[in-house]
Amino acid sequence: MDLFSYFINNFDVVMQRTLEHLFIFFISWILSVVVGVFIGIYITREKRKRYTNLALTITGITQSIPSVAVIALIFLFMGIGKLTAIIALFLYGLVPIVFNTTSGIVSISPKIIEIAKGMGMNEKEILYKIEIPIALPAIFSGLRNSAIINIATATVASVIGGGGLGVIIFTGLSHYNASIIFAGALPVSVLAIGIDIVLELFEKKWVSKGLINEF
Repeated sequence: MDLFSYFINNFDVVMQRTLEHLFIFFISWILSVVVGVFIGIYITREKRKRYTNLALTITGITQSIPSVAVIALIFLFMGIGKLTAIIALFLYGLVPIVFNTTSGIVSISPKIIEIAKGMGMNEKEILYKIEIPIALPAIFSGLRNSAIINIATATVASVIGGGGLGVIIFTGLSHYNASIIFAGALPVSVLAIGIDIVLELFEKKWVSKGLINEF
């Protein structure tokens, strides 16, 4: 019961920090989704395919960079505050979306594209009717990975003024208080699981059942 004592006695504070956490997550993640999917589609177009492998290599390497390093680098240029946290989370959440969107599109069999061309489809029709629908499982995988990474990294972003549940967790760490740490960690876990379930439901709704287990 002691483990829940801070959570119960400071429920209003936990809720306020949870809303802050959701705010910086949602803004940065939506930006990552829009920009990441656009970049993934842009670099897989016929005229730019010579850059696709380079982009996959760069994004693959970038995924190994620790989130703390990205946050610290952005902090050096932008200082402290929520905007800094949002920019850092946006950049870090961008990588899995670009990587999965790109790899999902380039992994489509060239024979399928040739058949579509033979049926008289232009490049835009092939993109919207063939490539995106087939690549959706990979794209959703990137969106879900990005969301989980973003929610977890938003905790670290509190050290540069991002607010959110990281404030509670780091307060607990500085006081060696397990109850305070738990009050911050529990909502982070619930948010990560909840958002992943919501995205999984969207994936099942929009992706053909025959493609869900392809990636």
